Amino acid sequence: MIFEKPDVLYFLFLLIIPILIHLFQLRKYRTTKFSNVALLEKIKLQSRKSSTIKKWLVLMTRLLGLAFLILAFSKPYIPNTESALKDTEVAIYMDNSFSMELPGNQVSLLEETKQNLWDQLGEQQKFSLFTNNNSWKHTNKNDIKNDFFNIDFTPVSLGFQTILLKAESMYKDQETSKSLFIITDALNFEDTPDLKTMEGIDLNFIIKEPKSLENFHISSAKLEEKNSNSVLRIEVKSSLSIDKDITVSLYDGSSLIAKARATFKNQLTSNVSFELGDTDFKKGRLELETDGMSYDNTLYFSLNQNDPIRILSLHSKEKDKSSFLSSIYKSDRFNLNVNSITNLDYSKISNTDLIILNEIENFSSILKTNLEKFYRNGGTLVMIPSENTSETTYSNFGMSQAIYLNSNSNKRDITTISYSHPLFTSVFSENIQNFDYPSTSKSLEINPSLSPILKYSNGSSFLAEQDRLYVFSSSLDTRFSNFINSPLVVPVFYNIALQSKSKPLLYSTVGSDESFTVKTILGQDEILQLVSSEQQVIPKQTKLGNTIQINTQYQPEIAGHYELKQKDSTLLDLSFNYNREESDLQALDLGNQNLVKFSTIQEAFNSYTEARKILELWKWMLIFALGFFLLELLILRFLN
Repeated sequence: MIFEKPDVLYFLFLLIIPILIHLFQLRKYRTTKFSNVALLEKIKLQSRKSSTIKKWLVLMTRLLGLAFLILAFSKPYIPNTESALKDTEVAIYMDNSFSMELPGNQVSLLEETKQNLWDQLGEQQKFSLFTNNNSWKHTNKNDIKNDFFNIDFTPVSLGFQTILLKAESMYKDQETSKSLFIITDALNFEDTPDLKTMEGIDLNFIIKEPKSLENFHISSAKLEEKNSNSVLRIEVKSSLSIDKDITVSLYDGSSLIAKARATFKNQLTSNVSFELGDTDFKKGRLELETDGMSYDNTLYFSLNQNDPIRILSLHSKEKDKSSFLSSIYKSDRFNLNVNSITNLDYSKISNTDLIILNEIENFSSILKTNLEKFYRNGGTLVMIPSENTSETTYSNFGMSQAIYLNSNSNKRDITTISYSHPLFTSVFSENIQNFDYPSTSKSLEINPSLSPILKYSNGSSFLAEQDRLYVFSSSLDTRFSNFINSPLVVPVFYNIALQSKSKPLLYSTVGSDESFTVKTILGQDEILQLVSSEQQVIPKQTKLGNTIQINTQYQPEIAGHYELKQKDSTLLDLSFNYNREESDLQALDLGNQNLVKFSTIQEAFNSYTEARKILELWKWMLIFALGFFLLELLILRFLN
């Protein structure tokens, strides 16, 4: 028992007053003898004993009544727990990730959570509230009423450790009793709870279980190009093994183009394909007709009509060194320009995507300076040495070290293909064992710091690459190499050209670190913007000469179709989608954790209130005091 006003207990010394009064009122009886009155003697003795008992009873009731009255004014109480004696601070985490859109009893889990939490909070109760993307410190219901009911789903999700750190930052006083309520569906947590980090925090887990975990979502889409035809392949996933058909619709803007069925025969994945032909989908959209979460029922994509890839082939001899290049780059996707270095217009260099240095023996200082500038600004270079090229011809060209180390006049076979290199993506269906590999009779040793693409039998590189710089070790003249007659020549040069011009992805993921480049000339203080029907944002951008590198890690934050604009001109159409991780619906395993778990918010708050209850005893003390005073009156009135 604890006293709120212990100083009042000093008044217990007042109990000595009724004791003194009682002692002064005690009378000493003196016996007077007279003859043979036995009856009077007996009556006198009984009367004397009754008077003494009455006075002692009055004294006891008076002392107890006064004692309980003093105790009542000292306000004694008994706390349920030690935390009930401290000032309390409450922090509440309300999960508003996409998975909280799953159905509750009547509405979504998030709407159900908001209503239940609002009902449990007191009108003047102080608390801190935070979600995955917002926070309110030391507030009450009146201050956040409008914001509270506008809390919506967000693609952002917090790990358990992040929740704890954020909660700790919201407490004002280190000496207070701290409580944290985590209201979540416990799906797709990045990490599991660690009890060692919870010291000093009364942690309460409120698990909101959805009525159903059934959910279908568009996991991914890929574009496959076959000749002039394009095929869009879509992967649709289910969270449960189920026998069901789902309709997938393809839109271009607001126009419905086609529909297909995704069939699930007790499996988790179904594949759907759409033939796009040569249609230019600037605002393409895929949609599922299903319940569950809505964010993953739509996938935005864009197909931009690409400008031809500009290729500049430079040679130093009069004879044509680009006959094999002309046959490779003959489609409309490429714009090949063949020039001798003797009559080169240097202004063409900055307006080119790929430059092929085809057996150039000597570089003028002007040419070398322009080529190095082109490479630094994001251009792609291919170096094909001539029969007379020495180790110093390309010395330190665009690199901090020599490209070629020494020469070799022996015949060597090219026997190894780096199948994992991006140049050979989708070229080979499997690793070839009995390939008719080409060979060279005269070559240079490439610096081993470059990544090999094609290698000789001794492990040295025939073709190597480093940061958009492709280097051959030998002349491709048929006198020294039969490489241009090999099946490898087409995919190598074709894919070098394709990768020299960064083209935007079919779609990007909001928040992922993805980059692409566009060629344009920006004025002073001019920037590019991403514009949608709802907002316009400025992405991270880096200027490299006439090339602008765009990074979309931080902007935009909302999924949809965007136009990359330079003033009023649209450079590209881009599409962004939310990450599909929330659709996996992986439950957090709390079985091995010694956590306080509740199934409802009301249950958690009732437990919180009960643990902080204080049993106040002053009322009982006052009742006992009045009872003893009443008993004293009854004794004085009726006990003779």
